[in-house]
Amino acid sequence: MWMIYGANGTTGRLVLSTWKRHFADLPPPIIAGRQESALRELSESYRLSYRVLPLLKVADLSLPSEVQLIVNLAGPYAYTTRPWIEACQRLGLAYMDVCGEWNVFEWLYNLKGVSIPIITSAGYDTTIGEAALYFLRQRHPEAKRLKLGIHAKGGFSAGTVKSALTVLREGYYFWRYGRLIPIPPRKEIWEVEPEKSYYFFCATLGELITFPAWNPDIEELSTWVRLPISFFRWRFLLERLASWGLFRGLLERLLDAWRQSLARHMDLTARSYAFARSDTYQVRLTSPQPYVVTAWTVLGAVRLFLAENTQPGVASAFARWREKLWQVLPDTEVVVSRL
Repeated sequence: MWMIYGANGTTGRLVLSTWKRHFADLPPPIIAGRQESALRELSESYRLSYRVLPLLKVADLSLPSEVQLIVNLAGPYAYTTRPWIEACQRLGLAYMDVCGEWNVFEWLYNLKGVSIPIITSAGYDTTIGEAALYFLRQRHPEAKRLKLGIHAKGGFSAGTVKSALTVLREGYYFWRYGRLIPIPPRKEIWEVEPEKSYYFFCATLGELITFPAWNPDIEELSTWVRLPISFFRWRFLLERLASWGLFRGLLERLLDAWRQSLARHMDLTARSYAFARSDTYQVRLTSPQPYVVTAWTVLGAVRLFLAENTQPGVASAFARWREKLWQVLPDTEVVVSRL
């Protein structure tokens, strides 16, 4: 048995919908979160048991002995990861999340005395990013100086924006010889297909922590995201506002109010892209819309955990299962080309 925390969020609802339609072999989850009315509605729709569980009460959590795994879908993970891992350690439960916040990964990968499996970053960004880098190195293992670009399409959730705000004020880094190196903001034009180019901006993505953890021979990794050029013009102001607690709190409250509207305006049919590059080769990985991918990767990782279990310690979902997790995803394409 397993439990979803944050079941009422955009990702949680999509995970439940995908579970019902495509993962009927998985046992029904317990659903949990902070809002009783929303959980009651979901409980009735999916015939699931639920727990009302404010974050402050996680430390006092008790669960049926059949529960093996907690799936945390409630961000920002800078706030929710630590209390959940402490509770899981106390109860002897495995922990999973879809975190993409690199500063949380820094803390996770330096934890001492971990006695449970911590399966982090089971969502779109890191799973797809690590997959693109992995497939490039499978084809060209000599490639040790790498770039990763993410072009996510189809909209975003309130939770994603909140997580982005927590890392926006932390600055920009790339990974070189075992260390994160600070860099000034910069942009590049990438030709991703013949006669099709985009602006990519340097970004500190979680793969800077997760990928070198299981590829220690690489020498350098930088991560980039496709954004409109207007972001670069307004970047300085956004960073300063994100560092101002009063503004950040106000924006988070507005995002909570806009959550349902943002979810309704998502295009779940959109296609997204990841580009892994070395000096001479590129992998273009095409996938469904990010939140659709996340639902499938979370459920695929849950299925693999319940079927195979996994070793204690911290590792990303893709690092633990690689091809097995990749095979779960529908409608994906990998193209390798020479630059």
